[in-house]
Amino acid sequence: MFNFKKILAILFPVRCPFCNEVIEHNEVVCETCREKINVKNIKSILTTRNGQNFVCLAPFTYTEPIRSAIHEYKFKGAKGFASPFGKYVADVLRENFDISTIDVITSIPLHKKRKKERGFNQSEIFAREISLLTGIKYVELLRKVKNNKIQHKLSLDERIENVKNVYELREDVDVKGKTVVICDDILTTGNTMSECANVIFLAGAKQILGATIASVESRVKNVEQKY
Repeated sequence: MFNFKKILAILFPVRCPFCNEVIEHNEVVCETCREKINVKNIKSILTTRNGQNFVCLAPFTYTEPIRSAIHEYKFKGAKGFASPFGKYVADVLRENFDISTIDVITSIPLHKKRKKERGFNQSEIFAREISLLTGIKYVELLRKVKNNKIQHKLSLDERIENVKNVYELREDVDVKGKTVVICDDILTTGNTMSECANVIFLAGAKQILGATIASVESRVKNVEQKY
């Protein structure tokens, strides 16, 4: 039987984004790299500044080789990583939640100036991959209205203030009574994710889940101690 995907794989071989080895057309990483990347099931409890708690999930810690992969993806335009990142985040969502009850997947937006400089929003791309894998629609819910300072260059107290009133809900969306997944690349302090969740909760969302590619190690240790 004619298999168009197999023909495409011969003409345009699929490669592992971590090592560039040729892989099967239905795989996202090679077997060697799959063993190295150490998939986890990380849950972090975050709180918005209005006091509402929500869970943020991640399949990886922010260590090698994931750290370098995210850097390539985010800063060097290696968009091929969106496929494995989306796949592993979708898996961890399925493990922890009934995805049939999720209404919308969205992502943390970039300011238009920064998006123009980078050329794409890395959180949006893998969020759209999750949407394709799960059948949950992707919607741009938020816009970034202030081009604030980069978070990782600030102290903890500065980070909290730096994200306040930076995001707003788009006028053409309705989240009342809905369950929403917010995607971002890395969870560090959680201030950006929590601020975006705060905006969506205030607009009437019933439930929010965070989903990131990786969480910093200190957050993983705190979760392990708590549970």
